[in-house]
Amino acid sequence: MRWAVLASIGLLSALVFTDPVAAQQTATRSQQTPPRPVNWSGFQFGGFGGASSMPMNFVEPGAVFCPGTGLGLPSACPETPFSFSGAPTSATVGAFVGYNLQFGNTVGGVEADVAWKRGSISQALSNTAGFTELGISGIPVTTTRTEGLTGSMSQGADGSLRLRYGALVTPWTLIYATGGGALGTVCSTFSYTAVLIGPITTGTAYGTDGHCQTRGAYTVGGGVETAIAMFANAKLRFEYRYTDFGSFSRDVPLVAVSPSCGVGGFLCAGNAHIDLRAAFHTFRLGLGFQI
Repeated sequence: MRWAVLASIGLLSALVFTDPVAAQQTATRSQQTPPRPVNWSGFQFGGFGGASSMPMNFVEPGAVFCPGTGLGLPSACPETPFSFSGAPTSATVGAFVGYNLQFGNTVGGVEADVAWKRGSISQALSNTAGFTELGISGIPVTTTRTEGLTGSMSQGADGSLRLRYGALVTPWTLIYATGGGALGTVCSTFSYTAVLIGPITTGTAYGTDGHCQTRGAYTVGGGVETAIAMFANAKLRFEYRYTDFGSFSRDVPLVAVSPSCGVGGFLCAGNAHIDLRAAFHTFRLGLGFQI
């Protein structure tokens, strides 16, 4: 991310100093030949590269794994919350295509893009806790529950369809805002194991899940785009965008293995609930061609 920010500052500085130079060169040439007009209306296509930061959150509020309804029913069913988060950074590359119309000193249009990126977070967590059960004689006894969780989240390719609208600060340079809808790939994996050990209750349960989905999102941002004097209808751009996939959840059933829960061997099982959230920031330097 550091090099992306430095590159952004350098590009913006170059754009600021390029316009006065271009204007001075145009003024000098205007004494000999008319300046070449900048075309802002028409179809535009191009490519870009940059960096993406992908904040993600993984929360498992507590898996239910308790004895059944026998005499071994615990006075409280302990549930251990697990969570982790991160914001991995990845290079990103892609292409865009759109159509623009110029209205005086403003330019509006529609644009679509596709991009590749890859970032993931993962963590292995564990916890051991005890809870109280009533023994056959009515005397409280302690049962220990040991839990382990391994989870991961990742983001992959993305795309968007957006509106763009901006103002020409000079005939060569456009500052614009953009926003619309987006799609992106978000994957998660989950592995959970719990073991109960006590004088009344013993048992083991586990659950696993792996899932990839294409999620919808909103995307907003803005940028600066400037014509390149030595190339007809070529434009250099720098753009920042924020894309948010929101929060979503998954439920993973737990399977009991050889349980002995309470008197009579009641089933030890339950469900693990997972709350996920994903978004990304992206900085892109692109080159487009107007046709």
